[in-house]
Amino acid sequence: MDSRSHKKFLLVTILPQTMTDTQALEDLKEVKSLVETYGGEVCDLIVQRREIHDKGMYVGKGKLQEIVKVVVNLSIDIVVLNGIVRAGQIFEIKNELQKETFAIEVWDRVDLILEIFALHAHTAESKLQIELASMRHMGPRIYGMGMVLSRQGGGIGTLGVGETNTELMKRHWKQQIKKIQGKLNKHVDERRRQLIRREKNGVQTVSIVGYTNAGKTSLFNHLTNKKNLVENSLFVTLDSSSGKVFLPNLKKEVLFSDTIGFIQNLPLTLIEAFTSTLLESMHADVLLFVIDSSDENMEKKIRVVEKILYGLMIERKKRIYVFSKIDIHNVHRKEDIWEDFKQYDPQFISVKTGVGISQLLRTVEKALQHQPTEQTISSPRRKIVHV
Repeated sequence: MDSRSHKKFLLVTILPQTMTDTQALEDLKEVKSLVETYGGEVCDLIVQRREIHDKGMYVGKGKLQEIVKVVVNLSIDIVVLNGIVRAGQIFEIKNELQKETFAIEVWDRVDLILEIFALHAHTAESKLQIELASMRHMGPRIYGMGMVLSRQGGGIGTLGVGETNTELMKRHWKQQIKKIQGKLNKHVDERRRQLIRREKNGVQTVSIVGYTNAGKTSLFNHLTNKKNLVENSLFVTLDSSSGKVFLPNLKKEVLFSDTIGFIQNLPLTLIEAFTSTLLESMHADVLLFVIDSSDENMEKKIRVVEKILYGLMIERKKRIYVFSKIDIHNVHRKEDIWEDFKQYDPQFISVKTGVGISQLLRTVEKALQHQPTEQTISSPRRKIVHV
């Protein structure tokens, strides 16, 4: 039996006073879904309302003691801090918890996402991307141990063993980053060569993007007759996948691709590490932005994805908004959605029933007819927007 199914999680989240209870509940539902996707069980939740995180331990001292009690009483295996947390803060919390239970793990939101990524990585390329993202995220935490040793062992004005360890750890970390990046660059170069060959051969491409679990892979499978894994979980699709679709009005096959879904609070380190996978989307002729029309937070998730597209410098690329799962949605909202997003040729589909698929393909054909046949293959230079 998978050992992950036995892991007991405690979620800890800090909410600003301005956040409504509804917004807070939705945020907590998402991190709970992340834990369940990993295969763990959420046993309890601790919430603290404050505007500024504690500089030393992320949460206040009183709240930390509450965390310790829950961890001990419920035999918690992993504490997840629902945020992007500094290495020193995680170290201090873990240090306090290990006084009571040494086996405890303390993760932040990024650690949890990386662990899920690792479960769904099947190719050498995606494994390298995850390794790179993990190294970048964990780096300060790894060599920060040397700084702790320095504070504990070195005197004022002395060069203690701890400081030497810090430099050694930093050097090793940088060498590992360079090594992984070098291997990954070979995959990036190969993808660029593939993209150039496609353009020379007149192959047009459509990339399916969207928030994780919006229905991207279901649509991709339906259009291409592929059988990629579809689950009601986050980040099931990690490796990019491509398939050909014949479009009769164009009288040719077009290449459709499906890739990693986006999520809020994805840090720069994670998005940049997946540059090679995202090249498919960055250089597609048309983007199909799949949106779960049954999601109560649809508008918020649209903004999240749009910010990431901006960071990838593809916000001006032709894109079609595809509102999925209309079989479980109140169709009376269609007129309002159309009015709000008409500049993006909104399409309404149900992969389950097949409604709207033919109209979607006709819209794609029309969009491809107006796209230039050549574009320059390059890497993003703009800083990815943190969302």
